[in-house]
Amino acid sequence: MVEDNTHIIKGLPPLAPIPDTPIGKLLYDQLLANCDNNPALIDAMSGQTLTYRELLDKTCTLAENLRKSGFGKNTNIAICCQNSVDFFTPIIAALYIGATVVPINHNYTETELGHALRVVKPQIIFCSELTRPKFAKLQQRFDFLIFLIENLPRNGLYRCCLEEVDVGDHVAFILFSSGTTGLPKGVMITHRNVLTRFAHADDPRLVLRKDGQSILGLLPFFHAYGLFVSLACIQKRVKIIVLQKFDENIYLQSIEKYKITSLTLVPPLAIFLAKSPLAAKYDLSSVQEVGCGAAPLSKNIEELLKRRLKISNITQAYGLTETTLAVMGVPTGETKPGSCGKLYPHLLCKIRDPETRKSLGPNQVGELCVKGPIVMKGYYRDEEATKGAFTSDGWLLTGDLGYYDHDGYFFITGRLKELIKYKGLQVPPAELEAILLTHPKIRDVGVIGIPDEEAGELPLAFIVRNEDDLTEDQVKSFLDGKVSPHKRLRGGVIFLEEIPKNPSGKILRRKLHELFHRYIRSKL
Repeated sequence: MVEDNTHIIKGLPPLAPIPDTPIGKLLYDQLLANCDNNPALIDAMSGQTLTYRELLDKTCTLAENLRKSGFGKNTNIAICCQNSVDFFTPIIAALYIGATVVPINHNYTETELGHALRVVKPQIIFCSELTRPKFAKLQQRFDFLIFLIENLPRNGLYRCCLEEVDVGDHVAFILFSSGTTGLPKGVMITHRNVLTRFAHADDPRLVLRKDGQSILGLLPFFHAYGLFVSLACIQKRVKIIVLQKFDENIYLQSIEKYKITSLTLVPPLAIFLAKSPLAAKYDLSSVQEVGCGAAPLSKNIEELLKRRLKISNITQAYGLTETTLAVMGVPTGETKPGSCGKLYPHLLCKIRDPETRKSLGPNQVGELCVKGPIVMKGYYRDEEATKGAFTSDGWLLTGDLGYYDHDGYFFITGRLKELIKYKGLQVPPAELEAILLTHPKIRDVGVIGIPDEEAGELPLAFIVRNEDDLTEDQVKSFLDGKVSPHKRLRGGVIFLEEIPKNPSGKILRRKLHELFHRYIRSKL
C-alpha cells in the first residue's frame, strides 16, 4: 500500500542553518573561549563544584589519555553511574576523540546490563563506586576496561587534538530506548541529530535559558531528556545543580538556595509541585521557565502549577529517544493548555491513519510521523527493528496517537499499542488518567485494559490515594459523569502505593499488567 503525504506540517521557520561542526569541537571551542572559575556543575548535597576551567582540564586530559591508549572513532565508551558533577567529563572527552558514547541506566539489573553490553560491546566503561560491583561480575563475561568516575585525572591540560567526523553519518551516542514494551534497543544518534537539538536550544522562541542562569539537574543524565538538556546547558554556560535522586525537601531547598530559574519536569514532578502542601513552604519565586515532557501533562495540573509558581505559561514538549528528544513544544510567550506545542524548525510531521496509511487533516486523530535531521540513524545492530520503525518513504513511526488543530498546535492522545478496545470502541488510557488526576484525593493513576470474553477489554485504574478514605465506588462515579459509557472503569479499581514508571516518568503498563495478574492470583 502506497503512503499518502497530502497533509504535511512544516516546522517553525529556521533562524539559522544547522552547523556542520562535530559536537566535540563545538563544546571544546566553547569551554576554551570561556575557561574560567565560574561553576559549571554543583552537587546540591555535598556542594562539590566543577568549574568550566576544571571541566576543560579534565576533558582534555582524559581525551589525550584515551587517544594515547589507542581509542578513537571505532570505540564504544559506556558510562553508567548516578547523576554526578563528573558525569559529562568522559562524555565530552569521548566526543573529542570521535568515540561513540553509550549512557547506561545505573538502575539496570545484572540481566538488563548483560543485554545492554551484548548489544553495544563497549571497550571502556566509566562507572562509580556505587555501580562498580555490577560490572566487576560482568567483566568475566565481557571484555572491557573499568574506570572510576571519581578518579578522573587532571594535568593542567587545556588543549587537545580533536578528531574530525562526518556529522551526518557518525554515531555520537547510542541511547537505550525506554523498554516499555520489551527489551531496550540501542538508538543511534548522530552528530547532526545533536547539532539540531542544540540549534533548538539556542532558539529564543523555544527556550529562554541563557548564560548565567541555573537549572536543576535531577532528571537522569543517562536518559535523552537529562542528557541533551544538560549538554546544551554546558554549551550555553547555564549552571547545573546536580541531584542524584529525588527527595522532596532537598529538591525544594535546592530551588530556593540556588535560585533555580529553569525547571525541566516530567509529569510526576509536575504533579508533586502542583499538589504537594510542602511546596508552599519554600520560596520558588526564582523560577522563570518550566518545561515538561516525556508524557502528556493534563490541563488541570498545568493550571495548578502555574498558580503555585506564579508563572504565565508552562512549555509542554513532545519527543522521544529516537528523535534526540523534543520535536515540538509551545513557543515562548504563547499558550495552549493541554497542547505539546508547534513543530520545531527543520522538521516535518504528518498524522497518519495506521490502517489506510492516509495522512490526515486538522483535528483528526492518527499516528504521529516525523522527518528531519533530528531523527535517529536507526537501531544499533538491528536492521529488522530499524526497518519496522520507518514507513517505506522514510517517515519515523512514533507509535504515539495525536492530532493538530488549525493553528498548528499538536495534542497527544495516547499510544497506538496502548489503546483499550471495549466492544470495538477505542479508550485512550491517557485520557482517563488526566481526568482522574483532577480528583483532589488522587495523587497518581495508571490505566490499562484487562481481557474480557464479551467486551474484548475493560478499563481498569490503578490509583495512588492522597487520602485513605477514597473508595472504588467514589473513583468510578467521579469518572462516570465525565466520560462516555464505553470509557467507564468496568474493569475496576486497584489501590497502590506507587505507579511503576521508567526514569523519564512514563508509566510501565507491562508492570501494571503483571500487578493485575498477581492481584487476580491472590484472590483465587
